Amino acid sequence: MAGTIGNAGELFAAAGWVAWPLAAVSVVSVALCIERAFFFLSLRKGMAPGRVSRIAAALRSSDESALARQTGDGVLGQFVSAMLDESAGGQMGESSVLAAAESVRPRLERYLSFLSTVVTAAPMLGILGTVTGIIKSFGLLGSAEQVTDPAAMAVGISEALYTTAFGLVIALVVLFPYNHFRRSADRALGVFETIGAAALESGTHPSRSK
Repeated sequence: MAGTIGNAGELFAAAGWVAWPLAAVSVVSVALCIERAFFFLSLRKGMAPGRVSRIAAALRSSDESALARQTGDGVLGQFVSAMLDESAGGQMGESSVLAAAESVRPRLERYLSFLSTVVTAAPMLGILGTVTGIIKSFGLLGSAEQVTDPAAMAVGISEALYTTAFGLVIALVVLFPYNHFRRSADRALGVFETIGAAALESGTHPSRSK
């Protein structure tokens, strides 16, 4: 265990200063991916097909009591409540559905823009480390003194290679969860559109029917 930690420390030191922002980005990205994973897992459970069907049926029949039993405090409940609030005192319209969908979109897409940026920025940080490592190596070659120790050149070359590898690894690790979270958010919005279509079929606010 101690040897593994020591080797990791040596790799980190060999990567140079660029390893620090890469490490910070990786830690934050992993934490956000875990948070989003739990969020979408909870969202998936709360949007079971049976529950969605019952909510759609309650909206079609304008059954307020059944709708109250099926909706909760989650994203789905927030969407239905926002949709009904938008149409309160009038007919249910497409604008009410769109406004409700936009009200829950920030919760669905939270942190996704940051993860998308990491996928692009991490390799660029790695390339920056590559450039600084090559500059360091050529700086030694261009010095007035003759370079007799190959290890002095290896420092710059190691920095150039390690930072590129670290940046690519971080981008790949974040890329797959990000794509999954994006698909999950789009899928949830599709479910909301289905529920909104059911509400538009009735055309009335549930509270006005009973």
